[in-house]
Amino acid sequence: MADDAQVKQHLLEQVAETHERFIELMNERLDEVGRREIELYLGVIGKLTGKLENRGKDLRSIAQEMFAEVASLVMAELGR
Repeated sequence: MADDAQVKQHLLEQVAETHERFIELMNERLDEVGRREIELYLGVIGKLTGKLENRGKDLRSIAQEMFAEVASLVMAELGR
């Protein structure tokens, strides 16, 4: 059976492939939406990127903050 290092490496490869596919798909799909949606997407992805740049904060904390911020954005958008 594969050891933990091999399993982790395989998972990291899958993450990299998924990231690449996500970028391809988002680049295709963003043409379908209006300016407001693009601005919202950019705002969310920009916040996430900014948080990831803070090396002193762990991913769990970043995820908790992002979920709280995105949840309020989604609720506001659903109420429009």
